Amino acid sequence: MSYDAIKADRQLCTGYRKGGQAAKCNGQLYRCTACATTGCRQTYVDNCSEQAFDVNWKCVKCGAINQKEGPLNFVNRIGA
Repeated sequence: MSYDAIKADRQLCTGYRKGGQAAKCNGQLYRCTACATTGCRQTYVDNCSEQAFDVNWKCVKCGAINQKEGPLNFVNRIGA
């Protein structure tokens, strides 16, 4: 099964990664329950144009920690 087929049903991050590998992110989306920001989770802050959380689940907009909902529209398709 191809990568595109596995991720076809999911809402994916439409942002772009920054740096030397500037490409579409396609990360899973999460929502901050404190401020409703929606975006991906990245290891470093400001790593994606649509980033919502850092590696410690800190919202990059409001600073709330571990106030996440998601991944959004996740379907476990391993073995499908």
